[in-house]
Amino acid sequence: MGSMVTYLDSHSVSAEYAFWQMEEQKVRAFLLTTNRGMDAWLSDQWDAAEVRANEIFDPEAHDGGLVAEIYEDRIGLWPTDYFWQLSSAVVKDAVALYEIFLETLANQVLGRAGHRLSTLDTEDSWRWPEYKSFYTHYVGVDVASDDIESVLWIRNKLAHLRDGLRTETGRAEFASHVEQLGLDGPETAEEQPLGLVDHAPYMTHGVFLTQLQTWRLLDLIAVQVGKVALAAFPFIYGRQTSAHLEALRLGTPLAAPDLTVKQVQKYFVR
Repeated sequence: MGSMVTYLDSHSVSAEYAFWQMEEQKVRAFLLTTNRGMDAWLSDQWDAAEVRANEIFDPEAHDGGLVAEIYEDRIGLWPTDYFWQLSSAVVKDAVALYEIFLETLANQVLGRAGHRLSTLDTEDSWRWPEYKSFYTHYVGVDVASDDIESVLWIRNKLAHLRDGLRTETGRAEFASHVEQLGLDGPETAEEQPLGLVDHAPYMTHGVFLTQLQTWRLLDLIAVQVGKVALAAFPFIYGRQTSAHLEALRLGTPLAAPDLTVKQVQKYFVR
């Protein structure tokens, strides 16, 4: 499909990685096929608006903006707005997939200590401080690298502020996250066959990712998922353990930042 990452072999990761990969590839397909299909359709609608404008143009009543007026009346959505919606949906879903992966993988790790994750039997989910604490102290891997923290910042702003940022400080912070992630730059030779459209507004004042930037963000998340999957593998299928995991197995759970003993007893049940 053109991903710039190499997915891991099934013999080196748990089944949870395979489930994540299957769903992640659907997100990529959604981004690519919608780009190709909607770009062509929106272009056709603009051409149709031009034809109609030529048919009805009256110099006494119309000006050069008639095509745009007809297009807007018919479609109600400009290409830049459409592709912002697409990018926003892809980013939010990709992060949600990572969060689900972290929970289901944690459940597999806990199984080696005779426990399971109680939230998987409910509609609740962990908070990010709990994800980070569990994987740091039970598995020994950082699930929220600097890149992931930047991705989370972008996802949160898209979810709560949409494409708007209210201050110069916020806009500067967004720019710093884009730089941290390395999302800018021209298409590479590997990326060109993707055929992603280039619909960016003339002026941006908030959270706006081009389609290529969105694809690159997916690659960064995929790399992180692979790191976590590899770190957890020996805990699930081998003999690797940790002080916190052993204490849980013995019924004497240890506290960790953002995971008190009371929270451990709530989340990690037999």
